[in-house]
Amino acid sequence: MKKNLLGLTREELEQFVVSLGQKPFRSRQIMKWIYAKGASDFDVMTDISVPLRDKLKEVACIGGIDTLERISSPDGSVKYAFRLSDGNIIESVLIFDAPRVTVCLSSQVGCPLGCLFCATGRAGFVRNLTSAEIVDQIIQIKKDIP
Repeated sequence: MKKNLLGLTREELEQFVVSLGQKPFRSRQIMKWIYAKGASDFDVMTDISVPLRDKLKEVACIGGIDTLERISSPDGSVKYAFRLSDGNIIESVLIFDAPRVTVCLSSQVGCPLGCLFCATGRAGFVRNLTSAEIVDQIIQIKKDIP
């Protein structure tokens, strides 16, 4: 199973790249590509050697949620449905409230409360999301923020 780099702490990513025989500074380069430049593909990381990029493609990934649906409402809010790597579906919402932007993220699949008026609650609790799945929602939604 490939190591998902999203959601790793700086120290965890540094340990990972060192375990690949690389210098610790490579972790900072990778973090910059992922979080500052929005890279989701190792091939675009041009300041990282081709052999290291090839190795990363073999043993790691960046994210793993797929956008199933993106619905815009008249007030400008955007609702997202994401499919996780295990097939479960979660939802997130982007809310424009000038001068702020708010994002409501899912932190679990399903809900343990069981409220009868709520589809998620009626479905029941499945599991908590991983840190990578939570961070991936932010990265996907960030693409729609001007």
